Amino acid sequence: MTFRECQRCGTCCEKGGPALHEADLGLLEHIPMSDVVCLRRGEMAFDPRTQSLQPLSAELMKIRGKDRGWECIYFLSQAKTCSIYSHRPLECRSLFCADTAAVLEAMAVPTLSRQDMVPQESALWDCITDHENNFPVGQALRLAKAETDFAGSICSELDDLIRREIHFRQVLADRVQAADRDLWAYLGRPLWLVLLPLNPIFSRYEHA
Repeated sequence: MTFRECQRCGTCCEKGGPALHEADLGLLEHIPMSDVVCLRRGEMAFDPRTQSLQPLSAELMKIRGKDRGWECIYFLSQAKTCSIYSHRPLECRSLFCADTAAVLEAMAVPTLSRQDMVPQESALWDCITDHENNFPVGQALRLAKAETDFAGSICSELDDLIRREIHFRQVLADRVQAADRDLWAYLGRPLWLVLLPLNPIFSRYEHA
């Protein structure tokens, strides 16, 4: 059965929050950075245009999910409504599941990056640069996928990379008196969490 207007089922919101585009920059007056996550270059992400997981060729800013999942943090599941409806991002305004032409067109609009949100002469930008240079996602993914005894152990090089990244994040979080999740817009998710879909063994770093 086809329909002409949204049925308010919430399926799109349950699948994940929207990516943020240049047209959404003004919405950051209403959306705190703690509710944004940066998916870093090299991370695997679902591309609805190809209906497949693809490594990101460039970083992507999006509304983060609830806990470890991707259900949009602003989706009120019981009421099947959006708590920021009047300030919802471009992809949300464009999405209609019965006809995806508009949202696919919106996805072609240039996306936001950390450079659009953080002054490049700031100390925070220096931290972002140091983190990106020292803890690249691509390196972690290569090491994880090359692991031969993947069922029960993690190679020492990858273990060292993950632990050093955790320490880096803890030091910065303590310095700015924030929780790690509040830094996801700036540093992305912790490497262990990025790697977790590959193997549940990486959950051992959750409380490291």
